[in-house]
Amino acid sequence: MQISITGRHIEVSPDLKSYVEKQIEKLNKFDNHIIRAHVILEVEKFRYGAEIVLTLKKQVLKVKEITSNIYGSVERAVKRLEKNLHRFEEKVKLHRKG
Repeated sequence: MQISITGRHIEVSPDLKSYVEKQIEKLNKFDNHIIRAHVILEVEKFRYGAEIVLTLKKQVLKVKEITSNIYGSVERAVKRLEKNLHRFEEKVKLHRKG
């Protein structure tokens, strides 16, 4: 999986980059053929946002979270993506059985 990280109005430090990569690697447990993950980190006054765009084989999943902490935003976005991927996986399984 190819991971790209972009910062809007924020400098992406090596620590932040490694944290994001480690969080995104959690998504590898889903066998959905994830091709690419694009993470966009942004700061607006006291709000920190994390937007993650996952490109799958036949679908694109997009999640955006805003909190008061950049690490919290990334963590919440990854949890939402895990939930969405699990839901997508269940739909595929039901479709194959039908």
